[in-house]
Formats: sequence, structure tokens, C-alpha cells
Amino acid sequence: MERIRVIEIPPLTVVNSGNISSMEDFEAFDQWWSSVDVKHYITPRDFMWYNVKKGYLEWFFALPEGYKDTGGYEVADFPGGLYAVATSKDAEEVAIQETKASIRAWVETSGCFEISTSENDSAERYEMTHVTTPKVFKEKMGYHLSDIFVPIVAK
Repeated sequence: MERIRVIEIPPLTVVNSGNISSMEDFEAFDQWWSSVDVKHYITPRDFMWYNVKKGYLEWFFALPEGYKDTGGYEVADFPGGLYAVATSKDAEEVAIQETKASIRAWVETSGCFEISTSENDSAERYEMTHVTTPKVFKEKMGYHLSDIFVPIVAK
């Protein structure tokens, strides 16, 4: 049984990767944001989603207050909001889809929440992922774990 948790992410100023269409794009953004000192900062601080309107994968990094070097990447406003969240093996499409289905089923039967849509939510939000495990976990286990975030609203 999936354990679903509900979290609220505040509105954030983020740095947006733009279109992640290649491993080079992915690695460049990863290298930039990984160089930012985040010892005293919120976690999770980065998220990925597929932007349906733009038709591509985007990566967001919550910009620390007062931080100026964006590596040439665009600064944007992230709307925040409620999310139903569960953990899945990263990069295993079957596991990811099963986790998303479990989250959606939980939301539908909760009686308290519903999936965010353009009709019930003023913010444009998509399902997101965040890798939760450190590099040493993948080195030892052979895979990462990711949180899957499904945007929801209270009924």
C-alpha cells in the first residue's frame, strides 16, 4: 500500500532550466544548481515537470534569497500549492506510473481533495518529481528514489 502524504509548497522564486531536451542540457543545469551553497536552505529545493503547454521537460531550482548568479538561466515565479506525494523508483516508468495511479486513486477517494485542473485551480501546475536519494544511494543500490508530486486542491 502506498503511503500518500499531502504537502504545501509556498510560492517560490525559481530558476528555470528551460527546455531539457538533451543530456547536455540536463548536466549543464545540474552542474549550475549543484554549485549553489544550500547548507542552510529548504529541501526539497529542485523539481522537474513536463510542461504540457510548452511541450518539454523543465527543471526548477528554488533560488536562495539574495542569490544573484543564475548561470544565465531564467528566473520565474513558481505558484506553489498543495501536492499529494509518494515515493517511486526513479527512471522506472512502470513504477512511476503505478505510483501516480495510486496517488490519483487516493485523492479521488479521500473525500477532502481533488486533482488540480484548470477549472478548479487558478495556477498552472503539473505533476513533478524530485530525486530524494544521495548519489551514494544510487552507487550502492543501482537506482534512485524519487518523490512524485501530483497537484491537488482542497474540496
